[in-house]
Amino acid sequence: MKYPVFLDSVPKSGTHLLAKALMGFPKMDHSGRHMDRKTIAEFVDNDVEFPTEGREDINIQSDFPWIKRLLQSVPAGRFITAHLPYHFKIHQILEQMNFKILVMMRDPRDVVLSWADYIAKEKNHLLYPFFRNTDREYRIICGIKGVSSDITKTRPQPPIAQLINGHMKWKRQGGAFLVQFEQLVGEKGGGTRESQYRLLEQLRDYLEIEKAPKSLEHICDTLFGGTYTFNSGTIGRWRTQFSDKHKAIFKQETGRLLIDAGYEKDTNW
Repeated sequence: MKYPVFLDSVPKSGTHLLAKALMGFPKMDHSGRHMDRKTIAEFVDNDVEFPTEGREDINIQSDFPWIKRLLQSVPAGRFITAHLPYHFKIHQILEQMNFKILVMMRDPRDVVLSWADYIAKEKNHLLYPFFRNTDREYRIICGIKGVSSDITKTRPQPPIAQLINGHMKWKRQGGAFLVQFEQLVGEKGGGTRESQYRLLEQLRDYLEIEKAPKSLEHICDTLFGGTYTFNSGTIGRWRTQFSDKHKAIFKQETGRLLIDAGYEKDTNW
């Protein structure tokens, strides 16, 4: 394996699923690092004050020197994960360091549902104190429309359209290899073995990993379940769990998002 890998993903879109798939390839492993403030702090000069509260709240303009050091610590054959909307300056440094770039996406409606379930039970998340005693209906709407830091008193939750579009730019402007959860999850998650295998072949070729007998079959056989934050891991939960109200709000707030992301042909869903 000749390259380090930058794995960007929309939160709750299957990050650990893709990480598990990558670790199934020969000579590929996790670097053990995720790009957040606490990790970046390890690379900050001792005489610099660097508050680490917040897990994903990176200020690229001020944190860039330390981000660069973090990325330099990732060798060929290792990958680093991030939940980072596209940024030209980060893209430039990734290219200079010869990174292969992956971006993980999932149907935004399923992302909202997964987030709504996750945020009320993940005690280490900054938004947990605000959402822990809220009902699921409210959390789903907040997942669609977003909620400001003035309300949460900690950090904002971006609207789903802003979140998805920010990460899709890694594909549109950064030339990243797009991995869709629905193709990767396989039969146990409601997909197909054929699309799963085909995606893994394309991913292997993009990463320029040597072919190994039966390695893709093994990944397909062992991929589903058993990862951190795993919930149900299935496709299309929104079909039974979105109310008519949720659908109306989603369409009003996101416009052509699902069409542009390739999940619908029109707004008649």
